[in-house]
Amino acid sequence: MWVGSSVRQDIPLTRSIEQALNLRPGELRRGLPLFAYLFLVIATFLVGRVVRDSLFLSRFTVEQLPYVNIATALVVGVLIAVYIRVGRRISLRNLLLGSLLLFASNCVLFWVLARFHPASWLYPVFYIWVGIFGVLAPAQAWTLSNYVMTIREARRIFGLVAGGAIVGGIFAGSFSKVVAKAFGTENLLLGMAVFLCACLPLVAVIWRNHQQALANTETAEVLTEPGPQNLLESMGLVFSSSYLRVIAGLIWISSFVTAVIGWQLLATGKHFFPGKDQFSIFLANITLYTSILALIAQLLLTSRILRRFGVALALFTLPLALLATSAYMLAAGTLLAAVLLRGSDWVLRLSVDRSATELLYLPLASRVKLQVKWFIDTVIWRMGDGFAGFAVLLLATYLHRTPRQISAFVVLLVGGWIAAVFVARQQYLVALKDSIKERRIDVEHAATLVTDRLAADLLAASLSAADPKEILYALSLLEAQRQSAAHPAIRALLTHPVPEVRQKAIGILSASPDKSVVQDVKKLLKDPELSVRTAALLYMTHHEPIDPLTMVHGHADFADFSVRSAIVSFLAVPGETQDLDTAGRILEVMVNPEEAKQARLEAARLLGELPDRFDALLSKLLTDPDTEVVREAIISVGKLHKRRLVPALLDRLSRPELAPATVQVLSSFGDRIVGTLRDHLGDPAAPIEVRQQVTVILANIGTQLACNALVGNVLVADSRLRLRIVSALNTLRRLDPELEGDAEILEMLLSAEILGHYRSYQILERLETTLQSDGPLAFALSETIKLEVERIFGVLNLLYPRHDVSSAYVALQSKSMTLRDNALELLDHVLKTESRKMLITLLDTKVSLAERVTIANRLVPARIENSQQAIAVLVASNDPCLRSCGACAVGILGLKSMEHELNRCLDHPDPLLRETARQAKSRLQGSSKAPAARTGH
Repeated sequence: MWVGSSVRQDIPLTRSIEQALNLRPGELRRGLPLFAYLFLVIATFLVGRVVRDSLFLSRFTVEQLPYVNIATALVVGVLIAVYIRVGRRISLRNLLLGSLLLFASNCVLFWVLARFHPASWLYPVFYIWVGIFGVLAPAQAWTLSNYVMTIREARRIFGLVAGGAIVGGIFAGSFSKVVAKAFGTENLLLGMAVFLCACLPLVAVIWRNHQQALANTETAEVLTEPGPQNLLESMGLVFSSSYLRVIAGLIWISSFVTAVIGWQLLATGKHFFPGKDQFSIFLANITLYTSILALIAQLLLTSRILRRFGVALALFTLPLALLATSAYMLAAGTLLAAVLLRGSDWVLRLSVDRSATELLYLPLASRVKLQVKWFIDTVIWRMGDGFAGFAVLLLATYLHRTPRQISAFVVLLVGGWIAAVFVARQQYLVALKDSIKERRIDVEHAATLVTDRLAADLLAASLSAADPKEILYALSLLEAQRQSAAHPAIRALLTHPVPEVRQKAIGILSASPDKSVVQDVKKLLKDPELSVRTAALLYMTHHEPIDPLTMVHGHADFADFSVRSAIVSFLAVPGETQDLDTAGRILEVMVNPEEAKQARLEAARLLGELPDRFDALLSKLLTDPDTEVVREAIISVGKLHKRRLVPALLDRLSRPELAPATVQVLSSFGDRIVGTLRDHLGDPAAPIEVRQQVTVILANIGTQLACNALVGNVLVADSRLRLRIVSALNTLRRLDPELEGDAEILEMLLSAEILGHYRSYQILERLETTLQSDGPLAFALSETIKLEVERIFGVLNLLYPRHDVSSAYVALQSKSMTLRDNALELLDHVLKTESRKMLITLLDTKVSLAERVTIANRLVPARIENSQQAIAVLVASNDPCLRSCGACAVGILGLKSMEHELNRCLDHPDPLLRETARQAKSRLQGSSKAPAARTGH
């Protein structure tokens, strides 16, 4: 009983802490071991730093410090080269545990030597060792953190993890102060060994908790391109990437400035505290109080800055603060100024700056992140220390500049640091986009490439195949493409032994302007097959203006329609023999519905070649019962550019089999018909199929007028049509980036779409208990929500064309948590504040339905109190898609009180809504008959 009660109390307490720290459920448990690991590592380093500075300056002068800084940089470079090679051969877990054991044993050894054999060489060696430890151990902790978190998790949890470093600093300051005063500075080394041994079980726990994530990472390393094998390859990789060069430059200049500032404090402080233990207590106090301030900054600033402003502003905080305190040091030159300078560096570096810098590594591929991060965080960092050593050596030892005067040099360095941050922000966004693009599959592009390859293979193989059926199939594909020039391989088929192949080849050649085979086709006028002779006669009349009667005289029979077609073509040719009246009378007979299909089809084709005198005949053929005849008539309208027949063509858009040809023809009219298209697009009475095809035509026209027509109708009620319009606008923008849309209307549409999406979650929550996961209503609502997200991203792509938002949309559909979080991170940096606040929560899969509904209730004025009200909202919507969902719900739940809404839907022009309402009414009627039947028994 007591155990159950304590568990129930513990869970709310844990969740309360997570909410206070802005963590998702379960993230506190994941973050605490990392917090403790970094706490102990930083505590060890800071205690070691107090010991090294105090012991070194007890035997040597402050002017000799640059020598050990330079030596540290050189030794680190050699050790990291060895470390990278070792890291390639053993697992990360064993590498971390082995390093910790080695460092702990070193601390014990240094304690023994300092207590019993305090030789002068020991202090420079220990100074260099602390520098090596300060590079390796924290980098190991942060690398492990990077490996077990995605970029969005890191933005939340890194604040907690970085807090471990800050609390470690507070503890280190207190511990150093007490132990140095009570037992002497040297005995701090034993405490360091104890801290490092305490890290061992923490690494084991972290590894076990994240074993699956780490296993996936290691698998990816094996399956993908391997990372750098040694120090030179790591260096080459860093300097071959603009993004990695920026990170390296940022770390280098940061290290350079920090090392110079550290020397300024030591030089100033040693002047006031010459004794060894006094100086240790002074340094311990600075570590203690700056760490307390860093903790306050971490709690109050870090998470808020990262969440609200992102990495960019967070990276500016430290250099701007150092710019101000360096200017003060230059003006005053006092111990207080030196403490403020070093304090501001330590406070902001441990809190805001460290978390922001670690985020820069997250877009990198896992296969190279480990090696690159090690190189930058160790070699590059210590290179900064080494260069700072040379600079201080020159300025202080040889030019005899005071710590106060050196501040002028620091101000110049900080200016370069700020410039580097500007570049880093731009490159960070580029890296995020690249990390998403690397895994994005452009399905349409891939399909196009496959189609092109298939067509090439088909032409190469099928036209020379032994099976006539394969050849005829290949020819039918070529015929459907209506290419301006026939494929050369078709000409060889004029002598094929199979008549159907010869006829098809002549037909394709006849439809193209290819006259190179006139003589070959002329020979086929004597072909033994009637169909081949007929096709040859049609070809000759199309390409040779000669009397068809002399052509057929003395030859075998020809199909009647081909002779009439040849005569009409001959009579239409300008000159002495032209007789359009007679040609018209022959055509009137040919277009008669009682005539054979081939005659009507040939008439439809001829009308596109003849002088523009036969509008009535074209109009008649547009209503022909045969689809193929109508399609040929549509093509003829396009050849003649008959604007008067555009309304008739628009009506044909509702027929799927005619839509492609009609779209192509109407697109060829260009701006002349944009006004008509705009009116049809905005007409609620027009069939939805026609309005959807109009968006394609306007996109094909591709002018500013067409763009304006689309934008002017972008707020239509029908959600499916809005999606088509947004897609068409994106096509236009892709083809011509100079086209301009009304940004105010698009912003209005984006807000409406986001609010509509929140409304959908309000409805979903109220219907959640009544929905079956595999039922039709659940499926319909799920599809509606998916389409809402697609429309939102379509609008975002128009508003932010430079940022490839479409790649983020594809990434959000991925099952990879890393890829989804990278996409959210990109949007977090790209979107305006208002849109970001509303949208990011909607897209984050870790946000629960209840949390989304809470936000929706705040944003959407009208709340939904119950399931019946949710259905009423759906069925009363102006959007036919949402009304269809509502009608479906009425039928499934048997809501007789809403039958009148179904009756209204039966008269709606949308066919899907009408059919859904009809089925729902059938359900209602069936449910009302069932009780009556039971009563009768």
